[in-house]
Amino acid sequence: MATVRPAAEPDIPRILELYEELTGERHDLTRHETEPVFAEISSMPGHELLVAEEDNVVVGTMVLLIVPNLSHGALPWAIVENLVVDAGCRRRGIGRLLTEYAIARAREAGCYKVQLLSNVKRRESHRLYKALGFKTSAYGFRMYL
Repeated sequence: MATVRPAAEPDIPRILELYEELTGERHDLTRHETEPVFAEISSMPGHELLVAEEDNVVVGTMVLLIVPNLSHGALPWAIVENLVVDAGCRRRGIGRLLTEYAIARAREAGCYKVQLLSNVKRRESHRLYKALGFKTSAYGFRMYL
């Protein structure tokens, strides 16, 4: 059975492999490039890089951000980003586990909402999010730089 835990530095190569599955882009980053970024992520309050692990193998990952906020009664909000499960491990509840973890952490933090964006092509993911109570409630806009 899979469990969720904070990512550790030795997980970085596997996380990058999962990101390649997510984006279709390969970035051959060195430890010299990734270590300072991981250190910054790890030191930021409210920024969690998480992994799903099964039998000591990282099979999924996501980023959860808890964002301080002055609107909505000064309640924070949460955003899930870069959620991906290994293609060979999908449809086994790992995406659900990660998403439910994010929802629980957001509730613990007193967030008024959890938000996520998902590529329009990821219909399987959309079914999962809707089954967990997410609603299609806004248009999303991106500008890649």
